[in-house]
Amino acid sequence: MNHEKVSEVVQSILIEHFNILEGSFSWEQPLDKLQADFKILDYLIFLERLLQSKLKKEFSLLENISTAIHSPSDIVHLIMKVFENELDETVFD
Repeated sequence: MNHEKVSEVVQSILIEHFNILEGSFSWEQPLDKLQADFKILDYLIFLERLLQSKLKKEFSLLENISTAIHSPSDIVHLIMKVFENELDETVFD
């Protein structure tokens, strides 16, 4: 999966499921600044499940993302690392 597709999925899920207005969406703003409810752990869990389902890939936001610090851009970066690591493992098998 490429960076553009992952970015598109992350943005659409945040806008559609977390009441973030498209006009106020920012790639660099921490999640809890985009939507104050991200201070509640359940929001991050729900985001993780939606992304895993849509991208058909297992990864952990809970262990790697702090909603007060990390932005949507950081989430895309994390997901891309998972895809890249999988590709590296395939090459060496």
